[in-house]
Amino acid sequence: MKTLAISTLSALVLAAPLTAIAQADYQAAGPGFDDRWYIAPFAMYTWADNDREVNNGWGGGLAVGKPLSQWFNLELRATYTDLSNSWYYTHADNNITKIDGTNKIFDIGVDGLFFFSRGKFQPFLLAGIGAIQDKVELCAHGYYNNGLCISESQWSFMGEVGAGFIVPITDWISFRMDARYRIDAGFDYNDVTDRVVNNKTLGDTIVTAGVVIPLGSRAVTKVNRTVELSADTLFAFNRSDLSPTGVSTINNFARDLDQSNYDGVRVAGHTDPIGSEEFNLALSDRRANTVRQQLITDGVAGDRITAQGFGKTQLKVTPADCAAAKSREALIACYGPNRRVEVTVEGITPKE
Repeated sequence: MKTLAISTLSALVLAAPLTAIAQADYQAAGPGFDDRWYIAPFAMYTWADNDREVNNGWGGGLAVGKPLSQWFNLELRATYTDLSNSWYYTHADNNITKIDGTNKIFDIGVDGLFFFSRGKFQPFLLAGIGAIQDKVELCAHGYYNNGLCISESQWSFMGEVGAGFIVPITDWISFRMDARYRIDAGFDYNDVTDRVVNNKTLGDTIVTAGVVIPLGSRAVTKVNRTVELSADTLFAFNRSDLSPTGVSTINNFARDLDQSNYDGVRVAGHTDPIGSEEFNLALSDRRANTVRQQLITDGVAGDRITAQGFGKTQLKVTPADCAAAKSREALIACYGPNRRVEVTVEGITPKE
């Protein structure tokens, strides 16, 4: 009764879903690293440098990028923001001039993204350089300089640093958010009535939120998985016909195998060193082919399965390891790990 309970428990453990095993191996192989080109449209909010003398505001942009390794993305990025403000200037004679101003900012640059993880949550640091165009338009309305407008535009160097994260939603879209600090040589305008527009180093804080959309089909990484089945669970000692527990174990294995895409299956039989080399080689070969035939009965295509016996040529436990065994029963128990059938599923990919 105890032996039956142990065998049944072993069958349940060994019949763990292949899909879960395959998925775990597939994840370990790095599916989070998606090497496709992508586009990343986003909205952005800018907390403008005080010296710009404009309100904070919304903008937008687009990035086009490519993962170059498990840890690094390179992308080309462009943004546009139109910030505005109105204020009043009081002259010495108490006349007041209203000033309407806008600061249109366009930048284009190259960013490097340095990832800490490519899993379900992908945090990263970023650094970038590029060029930025500041276009300032100011108009005065009042007793002095009424209707006077100026427009100044210049390109300058831009640098930025920041941090963010990506959360994959499906294989075709991810959510992305980051915060960055941008430095450039922009305009400082304080007195439009005297037409003073000065160059000054400015720093803006920017938060972006958007999506990442990969382009094209993803390259699928195939993995192999070997499942070891105890021969003591599948067969009686020195027998090659499946026990009821063995049939159930292979049934479950075949059912789970159907949940994955795969290229082929290899079945390898192994024995312990008790008995002659010829006997063990023949026994292991019969056992491997019995498992193959049961898989075919369960619906696995026969031309995708190979079977081979290796006898006692690949021992896990050697005679030296079992030297302390004083009886045949103890020796058989000690050699237990050698009696096994290894089923290798090749080229596994998850089913869509």
